[in-house]
Order: sequence, then C-alpha cells, then structure tokens
Amino acid sequence: MTHDLFRADSYLRECSATVTALTPEGGVVLDRTVFYPLGGGQAGDAGVLLRPDGTALAIADTRKGKDAEGRPTADIVHVPAPGQALGLAVGDAVTAR
Repeated sequence: MTHDLFRADSYLRECSATVTALTPEGGVVLDRTVFYPLGGGQAGDAGVLLRPDGTALAIADTRKGKDAEGRPTADIVHVPAPGQALGLAVGDAVTAR
C-alpha cells in the first residue's frame, strides 16, 4: 500500500520513500509518494525518482496499481520513461520529486 501524501498536502513537491515493489511491466511502487495517479480525468504526475547516489530515474506517468485480475489496489505505480535502466531494488531509498 502506498501512502498518498498528496491527499494531505497538494502542494508537497517531494518526499523520501522506499521501494516496496517492482511490477512485471517495469513500474516502481513506493511506500509513500507525492505523485498523483491517473484518474478522474486528470493525467498522472511525471517527475523523477532520485537515487541515493544522485542519479535520477525519469518518471513519465503514475497509475493506480492493479491485482492479477485487473482490480485496483492501494498501490501507486510510478512508470519510468522508456529507454532507462531501472537501477532500483526493493528496499532502496529514493526521493520522489
């Protein structure tokens, strides 16, 4: 489950987070995020995940997670822009910006 910090403070621009899962499609699930997912006619947020070494993973879109049957879950999936090496593992610390 991703704690959606944007619900309490829509002006929050970044947060520290931990990678909790990597999806088979290459998405990144965090324990908390400032990224709003696609929904209600609003596009999903884009931005970057900063690794501890300072390198950035560009995020092109943010979506609500889905289970094996396609039902929405409490996860928020950060979708990297194409052509990047993910370079993340479960348990890694990042800054979502």
